[in-house]
Amino acid sequence: MSRKYPCVCVAILIVLASVVWPAGCRGRRGGEEVLVLCGGSMRALLEEVIACYRTVSDDAVLATYGGSGELCAQLQQTGRGDLYICHDPFMPWAEKQGLIARWATLGYMDVVIVVPKGNPKAIRGLADLARPGLRLGVGSHAYSTSGAITKSMLDKLPYGAAIRDNVRMESRAHQQRCTDVAMGMLDASIVWNVVARRFADKLDIMPIPAHHIDAVTSATYGESDLRNVKVTVGIVRGAKDREAVQRFYAFAVGECQAIMRRHGLRTEAR
Repeated sequence: MSRKYPCVCVAILIVLASVVWPAGCRGRRGGEEVLVLCGGSMRALLEEVIACYRTVSDDAVLATYGGSGELCAQLQQTGRGDLYICHDPFMPWAEKQGLIARWATLGYMDVVIVVPKGNPKAIRGLADLARPGLRLGVGSHAYSTSGAITKSMLDKLPYGAAIRDNVRMESRAHQQRCTDVAMGMLDASIVWNVVARRFADKLDIMPIPAHHIDAVTSATYGESDLRNVKVTVGIVRGAKDREAVQRFYAFAVGECQAIMRRHGLRTEAR
């Protein structure tokens, strides 16, 4: 993803950093290293946050990306990392396991329907996904939150079985499904809006009404409100450089709401 962002955003962030940051965070600080474990769906968002942070800090923020669940398991096994960015339901579970010392919500993301640019199949909503012969991609209901959302929707829709008959790809990889739609290998897919926005030049994006979605329970990670899937950032218990970690955490939580909105996150729950 391009790391360009409006110059005015940078100027505002610099002013905010000098005016409203806690005294210990004012001015350029650091030179320390911070390791962020970040769910792949939030990669573009984090890259822009890091780019903005470099304008106010000398700390080196490094990131490693993967599935939110995979990174949670990695954190549990190794304890390696300073910050963890993920979507529901993983952060509350990680906190209960004693892996996270403190966490906050950055925003809420939603599932959307993506189709090739120009919408050649004239798909307007969920009902159109039931057309015979349509090639559809969805998230794995057993391993992904978006897949759980899709399963919940299809279980309630009168035409849900017809939509299931059209599923040609079931995976955790939102970016791959977006690519397959853009290349014509799929006619449509249900993906996170934060990933879909990265393909805005190649895909048309349609929201899914919230009334189609309700809360379900994951057997492993507990109950999650699927109408309000949180994107969260947490400080890993035992993080190496607490001051550097606190600086980046405070920046991400307190100074980057415009970035969150630009990447499609809602700042308020429904």
